[in-house]
Amino acid sequence: KGYRFRSRLEARWAVFFDTAKIRWEYEPQGYDVDGKAYLPDFYLPGMECYFEVKGTPEYDIDHLRRFAQLIGKPLIVAEGETPDPDQYDCGDEIGLQFLHALRPEDWPDGIIDDVAWGYKDMFLRCSDCGCIEVRHEEHSSMKHGCGGGRWWPLTDALKAARSARFEHGERPR
Repeated sequence: KGYRFRSRLEARWAVFFDTAKIRWEYEPQGYDVDGKAYLPDFYLPGMECYFEVKGTPEYDIDHLRRFAQLIGKPLIVAEGETPDPDQYDCGDEIGLQFLHALRPEDWPDGIIDDVAWGYKDMFLRCSDCGCIEVRHEEHSSMKHGCGGGRWWPLTDALKAARSARFEHGERPR
C-alpha cells in the first residue's frame, strides 16, 4: 500500500490487519501526553481503538496508560512477535495486552486506581456473525449480541503476518 514502516514487526501487523479485513491507519496523528510526544503506530477505526507494536517489554507503560486515559479510547499493546497460531494457547504468555480507556467519569468515586488490562487477549472472530473483537480465548464460548457463535483466532491472518518477508533496504520500483 506504499507505506514505509519503522519496523518489520509493524509491517507484519499491517499484513495481519489486511488479511483479517480490519481497517487501519498508520501513524495517523501525534499527541502530547503530559508534555511528552507520542505517535501511536495504528488506529483501527472499525474498533475505535489504537494499536501499539512493541518488539520488547522495555517501554513506558505509564505513558501508554496516560495516553489511553487522555483520549478516552482503548489502546492495544502488541508485545513481541506476532503469535504463532500453531502454538497459540492462552496458558502461554502470548497474545495482546488491552489497555482500556477508563476516565474519571467512568468511576463512581471519580478516582482511577489503574487502567484495566486484559492479558493474553487476541483478535477473535465470531463464528455466527463474523465480527472481530479482542478477547481472551478462554472465554471464546461466551455469547454476545449476535446470537452466540463461538470465537476463533484469526489463524489465516496470523500465518500471513508471520510468513511475510521484507527486504532490508528495499527500494520502490
